Amino acid sequence: MRKLCIGFLLLVTLVGCSTKMGYYFLDWVIEWKLEEYVTLNKQQQIEFETTLNEFLIWHRTEELPRYEQQLSQLLLLFDKQTLTPALWAEQVDEAKAHWARILGFVEPPFIPLISSFSDDQVKQVIEQLRVNEKKLNQKYLGKDSQALVEMANKRIEKQVTKWLGKLSKQQKQAINEYNLSRASTLDMWLEYRHEWIRLFEQALKNRHNPSALSHSLRVLMLEPDSIKSEIYKASVEANTAKFGALLIRLNGLATSKQKQRFNNKLRDLITDLNQLSEQP
Repeated sequence: MRKLCIGFLLLVTLVGCSTKMGYYFLDWVIEWKLEEYVTLNKQQQIEFETTLNEFLIWHRTEELPRYEQQLSQLLLLFDKQTLTPALWAEQVDEAKAHWARILGFVEPPFIPLISSFSDDQVKQVIEQLRVNEKKLNQKYLGKDSQALVEMANKRIEKQVTKWLGKLSKQQKQAINEYNLSRASTLDMWLEYRHEWIRLFEQALKNRHNPSALSHSLRVLMLEPDSIKSEIYKASVEANTAKFGALLIRLNGLATSKQKQRFNNKLRDLITDLNQLSEQP
C-alpha cells in the first residue's frame, strides 16, 4: 500500500532481485504467498493454477515489454539529466497503470474462486491480514518522529545503494531532508489499512453474490483512493512529488562511477526483460 515510496523501483520488484531467476520461480512465489493466507481445497487449487498459468503467460508477453519501455525511458531521462517533476508525475501514472492492468486481468477469473471459499477459509484470510496489521502497528506505533525518520532514511538508503553504490554525505543528507520535509502519513496509512481490511472482510462475507463481490473488489483493488480521506490523498500526492525531486537531486549529486553503475544495472534489467518477454 506504499507502492510509490520507491518510485520506479516498483517495476523491479515484479520480477525479483535476480530478474530471470526470480521470474522463473514467480509461480512458486505467488503460490507460497497465497498459502500464507488460505489453504485451498483440491478443486480450488486446480482453478488457481490454471488462472496463474494464464496470468504468467499474459504478463510475460504483454506486460514485460511495457516495463522494458518505461525503464528505457527512465534510463534516458537519468542519463541525460532531463527528468523533471512533470515527467516524474507521468512515470508515476504509468506505474499505476501497470498495477491496474494486472488487477484488471486477475479479477474476473478470481471471482468464482473467491466465491467458493468456505467460512473457515475466509476466517483464515482475515486472521492473517490482522496478524500483518498487528506487526505493522508494533513496528511503527509509539515511535517518535526522529525514530521514524531514521527508519525511513535507512530504508531508502538501502534501496538507492543497490543502484548507485556507496552514498556520499551529500546524498545521505538529501535523503534525510526529504524525509524531514515530507508530510506525515503514518497514522492515516495505518487507518486506511484497517478500513481496507474491514471492507475486504465485508466483501468476503458477501462472496456468494458474484456481482457484489466483483464491485467490492474493483473498488478495493482498482479504486482504493475512494476510501482514503482527502487529506491523506493530498499528502500522498505531495510526498510522491517530493520523492521525484529527491531522485532528481540524487542524480545530480551522483559521481560518474555511480552513474555508470546505475546505467549498467538498468541496462542489464532491460535486457533481461526483453529476453523474458520473447521466450515462448
